Amino acid sequence: MSESLTGKRVLFIAPMFFGYEKLIKGELEQLGAVVDYFSDRPGADFLTKALIRVDRRFLARKIERYYGDIIEQTRSRDYDLVLIIRAEAVSGSILDRLRSLHSRARFVLYLWDSMHYNPNARKVLGKFDAVLSFDRADVDANPQIQFLPLFYGRDFERAASWTGSFKYDACFIGTIHTDRYKVLEQVIDQLERDGMRVFVYCYYPSRTLFRLRSLFDGGFRRFARRYVNFKGIPLSEVVDRIAESRAVIDVNRPGQLGLTMRTIEAIGAQRLLVTTNEDIVNYDVYSKKGVCLIDRSAPKVDKEFLDIEGVPHAESVRVGLSARNWVLRVIGI
Repeated sequence: MSESLTGKRVLFIAPMFFGYEKLIKGELEQLGAVVDYFSDRPGADFLTKALIRVDRRFLARKIERYYGDIIEQTRSRDYDLVLIIRAEAVSGSILDRLRSLHSRARFVLYLWDSMHYNPNARKVLGKFDAVLSFDRADVDANPQIQFLPLFYGRDFERAASWTGSFKYDACFIGTIHTDRYKVLEQVIDQLERDGMRVFVYCYYPSRTLFRLRSLFDGGFRRFARRYVNFKGIPLSEVVDRIAESRAVIDVNRPGQLGLTMRTIEAIGAQRLLVTTNEDIVNYDVYSKKGVCLIDRSAPKVDKEFLDIEGVPHAESVRVGLSARNWVLRVIGI
């Protein structure tokens, strides 16, 4: 494929996740492609998401009907690219049907969650011409998978060129899962004891699970009273809060090597990064003037780090992580 996708048709199947699917679709269209987008799941409700995550076989018939409808709607279109993100719900037989209809299309899978949290992806890897993952562990475990970090959107150029004064010394914006709240609580407490101003927006996707967790986890219940929200924050507001902050706090999942979206966005916004992800030292984004690596079991942020002046990340590294460059890598350039 050339860098211009003018006249090319793309079938794009991805989760609806904080508008990132719109960002990718927009970049493909900026390159000239005609894009047909569909959500990867037959429903956006909590029960559908939960059952697919536990075991997609619980909803196998519903999933087959949903993808059958997609196939019928698109059977007359001659696709050049079929791009699927995550592949948490789609089956091998569905992919075979798509391939039989669009035999000249290049089938590409991108994993923005580790396969550890998405076992269905392992079952369908062989159905794709190219598979890419943000997680080095996936790549090391399977020679078929290529490594490609996540991306930041064009909106973060606005944060990178911010000339206003900082309202916060650090910010955290993200979903609360695994042990994230325990690590985050310690970081927030330490920073506030040191006189730092911290913006915190914690999203929890299900009120039902929230009630259950609060019932059995007193520490989570205490933390949630101050910080948990059930409504996702719009991307434009994420950009605004990061722009107003000296540093961005990132707490990865235990054992996850891939850099989170928030990590990449911090670099795109030219903000200092505080992270628990030990693997960041293996990326060209790592430097002691831009990244503070903290121990998740005893997290402590050096106050001096937050006083560092100047541009924290090399411009060539930052630009390489843009959504445009991510799309170009995905489509094979």
